[in-house]
Amino acid sequence: MADAGGISTRVLDSLVSAGLLTVEQLASVGEAAAERGVHAGVILSERGLVSAADVASALEHELGVPRVDLTSYAPEDDALALVPADAARSRRALPLFEIEGMLTVAIGDPMDVFALDALAAELALEVEPVLADTDSVAEALAQYYGEAEAPAVPEPDEPVGEAGVAETLSDGADEPVVEASDFFEAPVEVEPAVPVAPSAEPEPDAAPAVPAETIESMAEAVPESAPAVDLDVLAVADARKVAVLVADILEDAVRKGASRIHLLPYKDDFFLVYRVKGALEKAASAPRSLQSALVDGFKAYAKLSDVPATLPALGRVHTKIADRDLVLTCSVVPTIAGQRLVVSFVPYRPEPRSLADLGMTEAEVRALHAMVERGRGILLIAAPVAGGRSSTYYALLHHAAQAGKTVYSVERAVEYELPSVAQVLVNPGSPVPVANYVAAGLRQDTDVVAVDGLQTVEDVHLAVEAAGLGRLVIATFPAADIASAVRRMLDLGVEPHSLASALTLGVGQRLVRLNCPNCTQETDAALARTIPGAPKDITDRAGSGCPNCGKSGFRGVTGIFEVLPFTEPVRSTVASSASRADITAAAAKAGMRPLIASGLARVAAGEVSATELDRVLRFSE
Repeated sequence: MADAGGISTRVLDSLVSAGLLTVEQLASVGEAAAERGVHAGVILSERGLVSAADVASALEHELGVPRVDLTSYAPEDDALALVPADAARSRRALPLFEIEGMLTVAIGDPMDVFALDALAAELALEVEPVLADTDSVAEALAQYYGEAEAPAVPEPDEPVGEAGVAETLSDGADEPVVEASDFFEAPVEVEPAVPVAPSAEPEPDAAPAVPAETIESMAEAVPESAPAVDLDVLAVADARKVAVLVADILEDAVRKGASRIHLLPYKDDFFLVYRVKGALEKAASAPRSLQSALVDGFKAYAKLSDVPATLPALGRVHTKIADRDLVLTCSVVPTIAGQRLVVSFVPYRPEPRSLADLGMTEAEVRALHAMVERGRGILLIAAPVAGGRSSTYYALLHHAAQAGKTVYSVERAVEYELPSVAQVLVNPGSPVPVANYVAAGLRQDTDVVAVDGLQTVEDVHLAVEAAGLGRLVIATFPAADIASAVRRMLDLGVEPHSLASALTLGVGQRLVRLNCPNCTQETDAALARTIPGAPKDITDRAGSGCPNCGKSGFRGVTGIFEVLPFTEPVRSTVASSASRADITAAAAKAGMRPLIASGLARVAAGEVSATELDRVLRFSE
């Protein structure tokens, strides 16, 4: 039905934890979905087992998925270019931004979340959702991708299949014409990614969309000149020559400014394609029988030679190509046509930002540094998707290593390479679960055990066990805040007393956009005065939009934080398996400054607008 780490699996697990689905119903839904070749959401809707509101509640309150206002948030051009128009429309998913191989998309109908695992497999990216208004998503899809073309009406004498598509029924029937949009789509020029007022008129000289090109036309086109990369060497299948070819392809792609390389199998051929400035450019093609040798060459470069061709693979290496210091990520997914490979490049970043640079106060920095240097138990970092929890995670690992601690980190995606930290990248194709890697780290004389992304009850159990052995455990967990994270861990089935005794310090966080310093001006403070705890004389400032900020009014982001020491009263509340509201109340009595107070300080300082804070925390609802 879905891979263990997929968003569908996480949502279904949350529905079971909330008592909305039984384990038996979940198994039945999975069998029916697999048998019919549809996603679980179709079966859930047909059987009336859960409603869209139930799924929305699981996304927001259990998984910490935030809501966004698309009228004040525009997608990035690069993100739009990653998703073909047909794929975005069919799944009703609007791409917003992509960071280090994770694409964040907005969905309007919560049931559409179950279609995102298939989108992730097609794009060879990790896809995470945010929620938005249904009409806003539909309008944005039409704005950025254009209106969908009406399907062609078949001629009366054409035989038509059940889906309404003309089929060829002759003895020597040709295969149906496959459009490029089945694999990728020709680029569509879009407006710069800045918020657009609803009444804004389109530019009169806007460039029309580039028509889609079929794979057949790519295969049959006569090349204008010899390709820069010669794939004929693959016929020799000599490992040394293939390694040289891989190096040549990488250098050619980087020199052309490509951000990704694709190897796309199709019929009897495969295509070598570069993504340059959002557009896909064919570099070369060769018989499909030769593709496996090139895939093996890339896998060897990314240190994935041990992963069989029948399993997905993910590898990451720090390398130097065309005099550029880069991090190369190689993703391989087996398909019915052959292995589909995507290689991406990002500039190498030597070390993460400090906690102070992320936006923490001096007191919060001191508390976390003291915990890393002398503490034990679980240091829990809670934030929703795109909430910046990985940045805090790496800042803490970096400080722990500098403090002379031995650090062992289990990660699903490596954002920074820390030479003094033992970093383990969990391959999606590996049969070994995260919990096994954590257990192995406990046997290596490790002071600090870290897990970027606790997901299952087994993961949490291992973290609790490590804390009980006197280790410091730094772990991230997807949730709206600290109280939500603890409550969801309990819902997963963690024993309350064990969890309460293991938790030592919690960090909740969100990312907010900073006002552009060049165009910030005072605005109506009516919304600011409704912020809980705001003084009556508070002023509100916001960016009006200027060339320096792309007319968005924003320039840069910062974090707002809550830091909770788990005192005995708070632990007692957790041990009683209390509700989220009770845990929040206990945290307030313990003196925790909540996220809204941290955001209010940013608004009062004129750094963040009240509208932006409301977008993130929704205090006006």
